[in-house]
Amino acid sequence: MAVGATPAVEKPRVTTALPGPRSGPLLAARDRLGYAALRDPHAEVPFVMAGKRGSIIEDVDGNTFADHVSGWGATPLGATPEPVLEAVSEAHRRYGLEISNYVPSPPTVELAERLIALAPPGLTRYAPSMSGTLVVEAGVRFARRATGRPIILGFLGEYHGEGTYLTAAQSTDLSEVATGSAQFVPGLVFAPFPNRFRMPFQRGPGPFDDTLTLDYVEQWILVHQVEPEQIAGVLIEPVLTEGGIISPSPAFWERLEELRRRYGWLLILDEVQTGIGRCGTMFGAELHGLEPDLLLLGKGFAGGGQPIAAVLGTEAVLAGAEGGAGGTFAWVPAACAGALANLELVAAGGVLENVAELEAIARRELGPLVERHEQVGDVRAVGAMVGIEFVTDKRSITPAPAFHYAVHQALVRRGVLGMTQWGKWIYRLHPALNMPPELFAWSCAQVCEAVAEVAAAPPTEFSVLDR
Repeated sequence: MAVGATPAVEKPRVTTALPGPRSGPLLAARDRLGYAALRDPHAEVPFVMAGKRGSIIEDVDGNTFADHVSGWGATPLGATPEPVLEAVSEAHRRYGLEISNYVPSPPTVELAERLIALAPPGLTRYAPSMSGTLVVEAGVRFARRATGRPIILGFLGEYHGEGTYLTAAQSTDLSEVATGSAQFVPGLVFAPFPNRFRMPFQRGPGPFDDTLTLDYVEQWILVHQVEPEQIAGVLIEPVLTEGGIISPSPAFWERLEELRRRYGWLLILDEVQTGIGRCGTMFGAELHGLEPDLLLLGKGFAGGGQPIAAVLGTEAVLAGAEGGAGGTFAWVPAACAGALANLELVAAGGVLENVAELEAIARRELGPLVERHEQVGDVRAVGAMVGIEFVTDKRSITPAPAFHYAVHQALVRRGVLGMTQWGKWIYRLHPALNMPPELFAWSCAQVCEAVAEVAAAPPTEFSVLDR
């Protein structure tokens, strides 16, 4: 290679049927031994991974795929970068596995100082944890204790983890379909997530005024369900992630801020998926100029190292709080060292600029799909997150889960692994923040080919209620 030349970007190749001859028996063993949720009857991921390098996954049959899952956000810089690996290994050798709630070590203090220095204005305290589920549960507890109020206002379509309490809030990640979990826990009220493309009680596609959601809050929830003074806080993602990469309008945030100031509600910002560079800013809060009372971190915070999560809060909420977070594995020294190395890599420069380039590529290459195909209702890109919403037709915008599934299958055969689940109709790309733009552009070209292939012979649709 010539001096100064750019290394060639590896392009994925699929050379066997899927699953391949080695993956097949391994998948069958998993299905035989695991509980129901581990089975994959629709072959959404029809291979077994042998290894990962950068943004490329290789399966046990030698096929390779562009990774647009990123460990569901937990590997934001691709296969764990050396600085994170080295920091984790060195700290684990030095300190071992120690409970930081009881025995502190330098990595825990150093991480806390750096994290608070990077945090949005007003966030001056932290509480340690180890997963997104746990920080959401902790955030709810902190809000209730700080205000003495029982109710949390959430938004349908958000995903807040797998704990018993917040499974009631996730609505199967889609505002139209319930999980059947709401009966487990009282103390939650919901409004539709602000969505300019599709809104309840509105026919056809938008753009709609997404502050209609707050009309519903004021005119129905606060009149027919709860008193404003019963609400402790508003739990919301700055960008809806599992529900399809939806970013509320400035008008929505301005009006929500006015409501919460009027009634004394805390803002609990779930940044488990949007935080640490995913939106093209260090925190999703920066997109909208938000100043939360509590900010929840997980997934990408770890940088592909050991599991770690955190609640960030104001003096008023966390300075006097007792209990509510922590645990044996929360902020162990090795996890803290890895998370600190990850923060430094993202903050050092280059990563956020790359995210901006990925977003520009997505808008340029995938945006035109809306005009080309009747079944592409909307394409949304925020930072290193893309959502493509499939519909049966643009007039009714009826969800098209079968079309979505067929596109996903066509893409896996082409060597692109995105984020999907049976019964959904929004396909997501979630690349590493540092994915080479050339590989991302190649992946977008495969998406365009796959959509055209499926649009040429659309599958028979089924109801999302029959998924």
